[in-house]
Amino acid sequence: MNEHETRKWFIIKARQAFIESGETDNISEAVRLYMAAHPESSDFITATITTREKDRPQTILDEYERPKCRKCGAEMFWKSGCSTCKGPVKKNQWICKACGFKHITRDTLEEAISKLERKEAAENA
Repeated sequence: MNEHETRKWFIIKARQAFIESGETDNISEAVRLYMAAHPESSDFITATITTREKDRPQTILDEYERPKCRKCGAEMFWKSGCSTCKGPVKKNQWICKACGFKHITRDTLEEAISKLERKEAAENA
């Protein structure tokens, strides 16, 4: 189970145990209660949910090989929307945190993901 699936599983279990039973209607509270009631699960979830970088949350794109910056070779990060882009078509960006290079694209997130290779597939090739 990857990190995204683990998070979903944990939230589903908390919702089933505490929201559907009527104990609370707040998912954050339900997760806190679930962690208190199942300490072995909270240890598992804490150990499983990690980020690659401490300054950003994990995203679905972390499961894929990101494109490399054509200027410096570092991994690029997705940004939905483009504040400096003009025109009626919504544009998105791949941004390099290392050198600041921006690649503007008209691809949606789904289209961008379809062009990337999953990390497990890339590692086994």
